[in-house]
Amino acid sequence: MPTYENPVFKAATTEKDKDLAMQVRIIVFVDEQKYTLESETDDEYNDKSDVWLALCDRILDDGTIESGVPVGTVRLIAASETVGKLGRLAVISDARGLSLGKKLVQLVIHDAADRGMDSIIIHAQYDKQGFYEKLGFVVEKGDEETFLEDGTPHLRMWHRGVGTKQ
Repeated sequence: MPTYENPVFKAATTEKDKDLAMQVRIIVFVDEQKYTLESETDDEYNDKSDVWLALCDRILDDGTIESGVPVGTVRLIAASETVGKLGRLAVISDARGLSLGKKLVQLVIHDAADRGMDSIIIHAQYDKQGFYEKLGFVVEKGDEETFLEDGTPHLRMWHRGVGTKQ
């Protein structure tokens, strides 16, 4: 099984970078979690979001090193001038356990704050609630009910005060 080292995080500003991010999304959401390909490729927000990419060196069993392998992605959609929507956080299974998802979410939080946003909303998969809580997201009063997105239970979670010093 390959291992991953030397993570680099970058904004996906080129079409090539956005294609790499989409490859990660397809691996995680389509191949692993069994969502439809169309739910990823035909998403109305693909062209309206800012995307980040995590790249790593992949060390194969024979010691060969492949540089710049895409392993994670996340996006931010400006829902309004003050609210961003975090979405499509994905890390390939072989690269989990390296805190890449945490770092990608932190990048989005810092970027949202830099833009003057004060809140971030996420429709979190229900079983990922604890992960997001550790990063400052909460389920607010009135949002306790789960809802289905593409057949999977989700919760609405908020991170308020992203632009304030804590």
